[in-house]
Amino acid sequence: MPEFKRNKLAEFVKNDSGEFPPVFVGREDILEDILDQSRHAFKRGSAPAKNTKVIHGAPGAGKTSLLTELSQRGKAEEHHPRTVVVTSAEIKNRLPDVMKAIVIAASKPQGQWFSALKTRGSDLGQRIGNVSFLSFQADFAQMTQPRGPDDLYSLARMVPSGKWEHPVILAIDEAQRLRGDIATPYAEFLQAIHDANRVPLPLTLVFAGLGDTQERVNNIGITNCVNVFAVEALNRQEQTQVIDGFCEYFGVEVGTSRERLHSFFESTDGWPRHIYWAQCALAETLLEPDIDGHMDKVSDWLTVEQRRDRFRIGYYEDRRSLALKISDKLVGAVMKTVAVYNDRGIKINFSRLADQINGYSNKFQGHSSGWCVPEDFGTGSSAVRRYIEHLVHQGALAEDVWSDTYRCPIPSFQSHLISRANFTPEESMALEQNLAAEIPE
Repeated sequence: MPEFKRNKLAEFVKNDSGEFPPVFVGREDILEDILDQSRHAFKRGSAPAKNTKVIHGAPGAGKTSLLTELSQRGKAEEHHPRTVVVTSAEIKNRLPDVMKAIVIAASKPQGQWFSALKTRGSDLGQRIGNVSFLSFQADFAQMTQPRGPDDLYSLARMVPSGKWEHPVILAIDEAQRLRGDIATPYAEFLQAIHDANRVPLPLTLVFAGLGDTQERVNNIGITNCVNVFAVEALNRQEQTQVIDGFCEYFGVEVGTSRERLHSFFESTDGWPRHIYWAQCALAETLLEPDIDGHMDKVSDWLTVEQRRDRFRIGYYEDRRSLALKISDKLVGAVMKTVAVYNDRGIKINFSRLADQINGYSNKFQGHSSGWCVPEDFGTGSSAVRRYIEHLVHQGALAEDVWSDTYRCPIPSFQSHLISRANFTPEESMALEQNLAAEIPE
């Protein structure tokens, strides 16, 4: 019988550990591609030009946990890749600190944290593991003011490619928030890494964000990315591995409840964040003193299911921004429209989706409130574009930037948004008639 790790399970729930799962499953093709690229860069002394990686997916798809797992891989190797994970805000506003973290990640670990990192960038440094002191003297004063590509030259002068103890992966999370001129220092710095030919270093660049991340990356001057990976739901086999791994990690005694356990997770759609909420709901029951990690002692599964659904719906309500609440009818109509298109195997592009939104606003706004694009998005075609972007950022839509088409990535969220629209019978009938007339067979 496994030892039930009560304290660890309680900490897992308390600390909101959904982004850092105790058992990581799937995404092997993505992880190995990035790590292989990093190892290859180290062998040749520099990363190939224009071999930047982009990982995109809807909220809760597990992008951040993927980056966390990336930083844990390969540590048994002598010159294993080190991953520095920063947010888009940090790369824009704290470029010197990011530079310091890269230098430390590339160098041989020994001693205590470099004093400069105690006051600036220590949180960045802590993300790369037990790397703490430089094996050489570096003049960090040169890195006090961001200067774009000049900073990369500065880094290369202080730490030439041949002195790197480890290849480094610079991973930027929340990359959909990268906006700005391609001439900004941080954009030029990233361009210099991406181009590689100007400053040859074993440094691999990875962006992770929502569906429009590829567009954001292109807008700051980084083009011709070799690999773009879409992160979506886990398949049935991967879900099983996550569930079984969760129980094994925390010492949960499953007993004769295995079938009931797997049935409990079916409503998650295989979506990592929803799996986490289901784990939390189950964990609260397993932590009860009279159950104490023994699943066969759970007699009231209905209560556990209700708690699971309450957690998930609460998460959905958090995703329903003020704009989505104000335009709840329009959101529900968009969800229905995209679903019908996808069910018929038809892709809906931006132009067609924008026409549908304009059509609903014109046709239904007299019925009741909630049918118009909120005023905060402006007016005209630009307002509709910003509104669609907002639906993508909230996880209601997923965009395929290569084909300029949209779909609903999370079926249960789609259903929730339709239900929250509270269509009147007249609205439902008119909407169905509109869809029948507008969508080609």
